[in-house]
Amino acid sequence: MDNQTPLLELKGITKTFGSFTANEDINLTVYPGEVHALLGENGAGKSTLMNVIYGIYKPDRGEVFLSGKPVRIHSPKDALRHGIGMVHQHFMLVDVFSAIENIGLMGDVKTFSITNRRKIEDTLEQLKQKYGIDVDLHSPVEQLSIGMQQKVEILKLLYTGADVLIFDEPTAVLLPQECDGLFEIIANLVSEGKGVIFISHKLDEVLKISRRITVLTKGRVTGQIDTKDADKSTIVRMMVGEEVTPPEFDKIRGDHRDRVPVLCAQDLKAEDDRRVMTLNGVSLSVYPGEVVGIASVEGNGQMELAEVLAGVRRAAGGRVLIDGAEVSTRNAKDFIDRGISYVPADRNHVGSVPDFPLYENWILRNRRPPKKGCFLDYRFIKTQAAKAMFDFDVRARGITDRSANLSGGNLQKFILARALSKHPKAMICAYPTRGLDIKATWFIREKIIKARDEGMGLLLLSGDFEELFALSDRIVVLYRGRIVGEVLPEETTVREVGMMMMGVTANETT
Repeated sequence: MDNQTPLLELKGITKTFGSFTANEDINLTVYPGEVHALLGENGAGKSTLMNVIYGIYKPDRGEVFLSGKPVRIHSPKDALRHGIGMVHQHFMLVDVFSAIENIGLMGDVKTFSITNRRKIEDTLEQLKQKYGIDVDLHSPVEQLSIGMQQKVEILKLLYTGADVLIFDEPTAVLLPQECDGLFEIIANLVSEGKGVIFISHKLDEVLKISRRITVLTKGRVTGQIDTKDADKSTIVRMMVGEEVTPPEFDKIRGDHRDRVPVLCAQDLKAEDDRRVMTLNGVSLSVYPGEVVGIASVEGNGQMELAEVLAGVRRAAGGRVLIDGAEVSTRNAKDFIDRGISYVPADRNHVGSVPDFPLYENWILRNRRPPKKGCFLDYRFIKTQAAKAMFDFDVRARGITDRSANLSGGNLQKFILARALSKHPKAMICAYPTRGLDIKATWFIREKIIKARDEGMGLLLLSGDFEELFALSDRIVVLYRGRIVGEVLPEETTVREVGMMMMGVTANETT
């Protein structure tokens, strides 16, 4: 490899924002035919570095070389012209357009004639065959699964002739089968001499797919290692600077026959924001002292279920019971008063108000904030918020810092601290560790299990199978708004749950 010319080489890249240094003197190489994994905690500078490579940010110092030649990249369009493409975690697709139309937008043709469409389609068919990418080119993107949409994104970059491909958290929302398909595609890409930068918090897949690993910490390269010489503990130590042992959790096995569920859905129906019925008669119970995991492909009713059970979405049918008593889903008041906490999937806009200081965010979803007479007792509120931030290791400049300034991990710890501070009977956790680094993920998982062990009932939505299997006492699988299976984690496999999520029943997976 040392005798090869790198496809991409960064030398001394430094990027600052005012007095804050996001990247400092970073050196990185990507060779033809390799997957180079980039790891680091949230806020370590990975996204900033990728934005420098992709032309979104201009570095303050340093040079970028492509195939040994220095280049200046001024925009994403410029990056594509130089053969650099990026598959973002949130796809950049027009939902109502087909794959052909989305990919046509990458060129200079303003309107699609029949001839142009045929040329694009012919090129895409060749790329599909060459790299083993099976996707429907004619259906609107909104009708494709998340995995298929990702394939469209990859085809977009290959269509432009990209030789360096950046994958940012590419498996965050994929099923196990879709992850395997993605890894096959990446293997085909590198076999053709392309270089891949792979960003992920999932160490198993990093060890499986990469050839080399670079670790960033606080904007600097703190470790580089060949994957063959690495293991999980080595990588975590490089990332956090200390030995960290992953937590292990016991399962709870209770006899629920004579117990009243703390939270119960009976034949629950709900519409999404488009007024489409996505929850179609779901019945489930959550008992005190257990974690019920929900496994489902996004868009199959799991978010509507979580929002109805948290009191923030009105049910279109069925009933919700708390401690055996029916509650109205017309507003969240009864849910809050009866001890139901909520950790929403969108921590930035639903779980917090970005422009509010942390101490004001602290009293959200609180119907009885501390008062002195007719006025809020801000001194006591600030004291509460500061103590919770200390207890949950929320790193910020202080309680007056805006929530928008916190990293994803710190904001999520703050929201979890707020939810648990009310000592709820039950808590709905929607994707509580999505996009978080290893240390923050383990911290939050430990807090969830501690709450369970203290008698709280928890409903856990997660797209991370390791998390679902580690934390859940039972796993309920949703498909098209209905329950298609309920399993015990130790009596099933990730693949079987993944098959059920695609509509294959438990009996058919055996």
